[in-house]
Amino acid sequence: MAGRRQTEEERPHFFLSYARSHYRPEDSDRWVGKFFNDLCHDISQTTGARIPGFMDRQIPPGSDWSEQLADALANCRVFVALFSPAYFTSEYCGKELAAFLTRYHDLVGELKRPPAIIPAMWTPMHLSEIPESLHGMQNTHPELPRAYRAEGLYGIMKLGRFREHYKETVLRLASVIRQRAAECDLAYAPVPDLARVRSTFAGAEPGGGRPAVRLTLAAQALDQLPPDRDAYYYGRTAREWTPFRGEDHMLPIGAFAEHVLTELGHRSIVDTADDPLDDPVDGPGVLVVDPWAARDQAIGKRLRQIDREPVHVLAPLNTDDRQTAEAAAGLTEDLVEVLPEGTALRGSAVGIASPRAFRDALPRAVNEAFGRYLRTTSVHPPRTPPSTTHRPTLRDPDA
Repeated sequence: MAGRRQTEEERPHFFLSYARSHYRPEDSDRWVGKFFNDLCHDISQTTGARIPGFMDRQIPPGSDWSEQLADALANCRVFVALFSPAYFTSEYCGKELAAFLTRYHDLVGELKRPPAIIPAMWTPMHLSEIPESLHGMQNTHPELPRAYRAEGLYGIMKLGRFREHYKETVLRLASVIRQRAAECDLAYAPVPDLARVRSTFAGAEPGGGRPAVRLTLAAQALDQLPPDRDAYYYGRTAREWTPFRGEDHMLPIGAFAEHVLTELGHRSIVDTADDPLDDPVDGPGVLVVDPWAARDQAIGKRLRQIDREPVHVLAPLNTDDRQTAEAAAGLTEDLVEVLPEGTALRGSAVGIASPRAFRDALPRAVNEAFGRYLRTTSVHPPRTPPSTTHRPTLRDPDA
C-alpha cells in the first residue's frame, strides 16, 4: 500500500484523472490544464481550500512521480474522471481509478454513501461507448448547460460562442465536487501500488468497442487537374492532397485528420472516393472533400452516389490559395449541388479556411456522425472481465 497521510489543509478536494494526448500533447494538454485551473479557482472561492485539486502536471521535475500520485489518491476527497474515448484505452487512467476505488470501498464498506467519483465529459459520449462497469454513474448532471452535454468540455472551450456556457459548466462542476466531498466525508487511506494494481479497463477491447471512423477523401490527383489549376496543393493520389500546404503545415489532410482523431482516442480508417474500400465499414463516416473535385466529372458522379446515404461533410477552402479564394462562392454552390444531403447534416462544414479551423470542425463532425450512427444502429457495449475489485455503479441520467 502507498500514500502518506496529509494534513487537512494539504488534502486536495479532487484528483483529476485524464488521458494524455498522443498528438502534440504540449499543445492539447494545455486545454486540460486550463480546465483544471478554472475548476480549482471556483472550488477555492466556495470552500476556501488552499489546495483545491491535484493534477499530475503539478508534480515538480525530479520528484518521485508514483509517490506523489499515491499521496494524492490516498488523500483526495473525490475523484474527477475526465471521460473521453482515449480515457478508456489508457492503462494509467484505469490504474488510477482502480486504486481510488479500492480506497473508497475499504473506507465505506457497506455504508450507504454516494460514489466519490464524478465524471466530466471531455468529449460527448453515448452510454454505449462507456465501459459497462461504469454505466451506473450519473455522467450528465441535469443542472449542467445543454451545450456541455452536446459538445463536451473540449467543444465549449474551443468554440467562442459557448464561452459563457463553459464558465457556467465549471462553476456547476465545482459545486457538485464540493457537495459530494461533504456527503462522502472520505478519510485518508493508503492505496495499492500503481505499478501492481490492475487497470479497471484491463482486458477491454482497444477503443472500448467503439467503431472506427471512416474518413473518405475526395480530391483530384495531379494527372486529373485541369491545366489552369495550381498543382501546389495536390499529389500523385488523393491521399497526398494538402489543402493547407505552407511553412507551418505540410501534412496531407488525411494524415492530419488521423492525428487529430488519435488525439481524441478514435480509431480511423482512410479511403478515397475514387477508390473506396472493398468491404463497407460499419461505423460513422466523414467525407473530407476538395470543393474543386465536385467539378470533376468522375469524382462528382461518385460524390452523388455517396450522398444517397449521406455522411457528414468537411470541405477545406483555403483562403490563402488565390484561385480558391477568388472562386469560393461558385465552388461552394457546386459542392452543395453535388452533396445536398451531406452538406445539410448538422456537424458538416463547408469553407474551412485554416488547419486550426479544420482541427476544431473535425471533432464536431465526428461527434455528430457517432450520434447518428448510434441512433440507427444496435450497439452493445463491451463486457469487461470479472474482477475482485468492487465498483460503484453510475447511473444513466434518464434512469
